[in-house]
Amino acid sequence: MKLLIISGGYPTKEYPLNGVFAFDQAKGLKEFGHEVLFVSIDLRSIRRKRKFGKNWTTKDSINIIDYSIPLGNFPIPILLFFGKFAINRIKNDILAKFGKPDLIHAHFLTNANIAISLKKYFQVPLVLTEHSSSVNKKILSSGTFKLGQVTYSNADRVICVSRMLSFRLKEHWGINSDIIPNIVDTSLFSYIKKDSKIQDEFTFLSVGNLTFNKGFDLLIDAFKKCKFDSSVSLKIIGQGEYYDELDKRIHKLGLSEQIKLLGFMDRRAIAKEMINSDIFVLSSRSETFGVVYIEAIASGLPVIGTTCGGPEDFITDENGILVPVDDVSSLAEALIYMYSNVDKYNKSKNSDACKLKHSPLNIARQITDIYNEIFY
Repeated sequence: MKLLIISGGYPTKEYPLNGVFAFDQAKGLKEFGHEVLFVSIDLRSIRRKRKFGKNWTTKDSINIIDYSIPLGNFPIPILLFFGKFAINRIKNDILAKFGKPDLIHAHFLTNANIAISLKKYFQVPLVLTEHSSSVNKKILSSGTFKLGQVTYSNADRVICVSRMLSFRLKEHWGINSDIIPNIVDTSLFSYIKKDSKIQDEFTFLSVGNLTFNKGFDLLIDAFKKCKFDSSVSLKIIGQGEYYDELDKRIHKLGLSEQIKLLGFMDRRAIAKEMINSDIFVLSSRSETFGVVYIEAIASGLPVIGTTCGGPEDFITDENGILVPVDDVSSLAEALIYMYSNVDKYNKSKNSDACKLKHSPLNIARQITDIYNEIFY
């Protein structure tokens, strides 16, 4: 099947996480046997380095057409206007170099709205995979509600990455959606048994953008509450606007020797840190899925997460602990329990189960079943 995958960007050396969820799926679908063209409509700020205008390229054997317009934090209607402008500038190139697609698959609400014009141009079905945190709310903005009304009604099938996200679409728009989780890169994240020698240090690891939503302030407070000795540390990987605030919090609580902010790392470096850590913890206030949790489970780490919308789908008693959102005491209790009981978790078994469920081929197979249902 000839597929157009529509995203708001693709991973590059400078920005390896840009559009990574959609790109992971594209690679899985290609490996499954589909012919794929990855369409990137990049409307990020001019501060993000990249070629402006139209650019054809290839990455990991995936053909990509990228159209970049430097915008950034503009109102959604303006972003949609220029996104549709970009689509109109490249649709004839797609037809000439790739041919008429059999199906269009867009990721996120805004990209799917932009892709409606391609659906009409090529007269083919449109599938939407929804990851957006903007729709994962009990109360929506009027703009998001109206955008959803237009976009979801033009999609032939809608896929959500978690049960909670699927519930929100049903609640707000009456949409019946399929649930297919995100992919874990099994070539990077895998369990490697450590040496049996006694470990002198014990490491909690956390990964995420340093934003209010990820709850690192809660994690730091909980870690303080645990009163671990100096052999226990917490490493936080990520960058964002809360870096300085979190750094000050760590120093104020006297934890600068035990808690380290490591800054941004690419996924290869994160995978190495996971191998050398003992437990993964992320105290998010909201998640539509939470890929970093399954990357940790695939690496053999027991995990601590929150009941924030996404992790409930895959964190179980066998592989981790779920605690309520914004509950420092429960989070501290979970940290202490995990520290004392880490060896009770079957790391190899949990890793194998996670990789099987979230492997590129398994996810590609589920998506292909939906494609086939549209046509047959």
